[in-house]
Amino acid sequence: MCTRVRVAFVCMCVAADVVARLEGLFVKLSVVRRGVVGSVVSVVLGVSVAACGSGDGGSDGASKKPGADSSAPSEEAGSGGGGGADSGADEGAAPEGALSAAELGERILAKADLTGPLRGYVVEKPGPGEVETSDSMKASGGECQPLVDTLNEVAPAGAAETERRAVMGTKAKRLEEGLGSQVALSSYKSGADATKALEALETAVADCGDGFSATGAKAEDNQTFTRVDKEPAPQGADQSVAYALVGDLAEGEEAAEGLSTEMPMKFAYARSGSTVAMFLTYNPFDPKKTAFPNGLIDAQVNKLTGTKA
Repeated sequence: MCTRVRVAFVCMCVAADVVARLEGLFVKLSVVRRGVVGSVVSVVLGVSVAACGSGDGGSDGASKKPGADSSAPSEEAGSGGGGGADSGADEGAAPEGALSAAELGERILAKADLTGPLRGYVVEKPGPGEVETSDSMKASGGECQPLVDTLNEVAPAGAAETERRAVMGTKAKRLEEGLGSQVALSSYKSGADATKALEALETAVADCGDGFSATGAKAEDNQTFTRVDKEPAPQGADQSVAYALVGDLAEGEEAAEGLSTEMPMKFAYARSGSTVAMFLTYNPFDPKKTAFPNGLIDAQVNKLTGTKA
């Protein structure tokens, strides 16, 4: 038995004791908004224990923009993964031009790709209505808007299609590593468009290192990021960028006493042709240990580029 929990933009199946721990964490950190833990809307945590549809790890249904083709492949197929990669491309490499949702689904990580250090992890595909995106968040400075766009939509601005997955470890790993990681593939009309999208992110990371604020449609949606840290970028792609958005959850007496409760959200992007792979992770249980599972990024980059590990 599990509870469907919204983590960032995807719902996932989380054991009841983990949900209880989350609820206690949210109360402790004073980030409960709108009266109930189930309505937490903090982008820094991005977690909600409500508003998710029922389903299991095998739920089918495309994650897409409104009006996009709703067809999507099942999670049964998949190949290879893990280990370092060079950007050599073969017949499996992403072609030029915007891929359809179905084509992205063929290239995104599946259970069969989780080998080596990823063995035992599961891939969950969001079901209908389980992907929540918004264009209402605006950065305090226009130079930081590309970073907010990724919070709104996951993909850098301009994507034609996006497929999303949640990658989670065992129950023990979820308590150690956090709730899991998000993986997404986004297609663009051309490699030039995809390149510009990542260049905009790179520029924003450089310009917004001292932090920025983001405002939403409602006051409780407003967020402040104290800094933006540049992170080691993925290897083996045509272009890549990585960074951490760091928010401080200290409020009230904690803030008055100068105490810090930092919560980093780590993002990584890797481009192959006109397709961009996106990765997101954070650890509400132990923020200082926020990290992507070993081999996760390599596995997806290898599959996208057609590189054999």
